[in-house]
Amino acid sequence: MLLSNREIAFVGLMMAFSVLLVTLGGYIESSTLFFLAAASFLTGVIERNFSLLPSALFLVGSSLLSLILAPQKVYVATFAFFGIYILVAEYFEKKLFLQEKPSPLPVEWVTKAIVYHILFLSAVFLTKEFLGFDALNKNKLFTTIWEKKALFILVAIAAAEALWLVFDRAYVFFQRRYGRFFLVNRDHGQ
Repeated sequence: MLLSNREIAFVGLMMAFSVLLVTLGGYIESSTLFFLAAASFLTGVIERNFSLLPSALFLVGSSLLSLILAPQKVYVATFAFFGIYILVAEYFEKKLFLQEKPSPLPVEWVTKAIVYHILFLSAVFLTKEFLGFDALNKNKLFTTIWEKKALFILVAIAAAEALWLVFDRAYVFFQRRYGRFFLVNRDHGQ
């Protein structure tokens, strides 16, 4: 897993950019999910250039630096969860294309769904434990939906599923469209 100077510089630049995106997510509240998702996409860039271990170390390093520098500490957990999901997605991407007999597509989606839902429920639990849901009570729409528990549960489930599908498809689009611009070794991966 020895990296050349050029590769170390690349990882360092991507880490700095990732921390910058997480920090911007804390300041520009209306685009928080966009910035956190974009920062986590860089974990996949590192994984595609190197392997699972350097990308996992990149995610840990970016998360720790973001924890120190970002104004909203809860967003760092969201970024880390997004990054973990990206690592699982990349694992299946490589597994499907490197095997002579790839695993069926439903296996990939079921596994990604399980990982996403575990991470999502962890995020909801952490948010409830550390922040509570009191801030949401100020929102009239939320209060109206909260009074009708069944409607609230349906809306929450639909929103969670939509977030998963949009995030997954956005990552695939990003890698297909722009992934080639992030290759360290041009002959590697083409």
